[in-house]
Amino acid sequence: MKKTIKIFALAALVVAFASCEMHDFFDEDTITGAVGPEAYWEIESSAVKAGGQMGFTTQYYSVAEQIDHSEVWYSLSQTVDKVVTCSWLTYSETSSIKTKQRELQQISDYPHSEEFWNDSLHAYTFTDAFPVSGTLSPISWVQPSEFDANRMVNYFGEDYMENFKAAVKEKMTFAVYRDNYVKLGFMEDFKLYTDSSYNWNVSPDSSVAKYYHFPLDADGNVQPWVMDSMNYYWDMVTFEQLILNAEGNYDVSYKRNYSIDAELHVVDVNGTYSKTISKEIVVN
Repeated sequence: MKKTIKIFALAALVVAFASCEMHDFFDEDTITGAVGPEAYWEIESSAVKAGGQMGFTTQYYSVAEQIDHSEVWYSLSQTVDKVVTCSWLTYSETSSIKTKQRELQQISDYPHSEEFWNDSLHAYTFTDAFPVSGTLSPISWVQPSEFDANRMVNYFGEDYMENFKAAVKEKMTFAVYRDNYVKLGFMEDFKLYTDSSYNWNVSPDSSVAKYYHFPLDADGNVQPWVMDSMNYYWDMVTFEQLILNAEGNYDVSYKRNYSIDAELHVVDVNGTYSKTISKEIVVN
């Protein structure tokens, strides 16, 4: 007998949920509570200007208590993208970091009115907007024509330029030293620091098999006096020279952007509320 009652109860629940889904005008983007209002909203765009207003339209109703007001809440996130490229060789450092700057908090509220009722929707509906702070303007410093050391320190950190230069030095080759030291006028030519060999595994043609390199000792290591000269001139190389590209711009990029995750709360007279699924909005 007990088993029969359990089966009947389960069937009744299935029918109840199915009936609710058939007659509910809200879609899957709505979070509902057991006794709170039902709520749904749409925003006018996925992007908004800093200092601007984001328009929205909402629909809501309550089968329990009288509705008192609605609230817009949002959290704030910051995304920072950095790219620095050395024009001397194929070397770049990139990063993209997104961090939450502020937890969810109330931004604005909207009093409820019986005038919002819409017979065709069988719900209350209104259109309004909420503000977005003017302090959230994006920053973009991309391939500037003039180098700004202060910006470099502010955006990348005090030790970044020195560390970048050290990382590039680890990747320097004979050809890169030769081409750039001559271009910078450190020397008229690179003959003093040049030797050649043949790699017959590459080709039987001597003109193809021949390659150039630094003078080597008997153990195949670069002569110490050669590296002493390379290091001497390396100390004269500036960070700006390493990132100056062929177009005459500095190959550095810093972008800081903000986004908000906004949601609407509909609150009844007892303080019980429901909230919509949050909407991500890019601030530009």
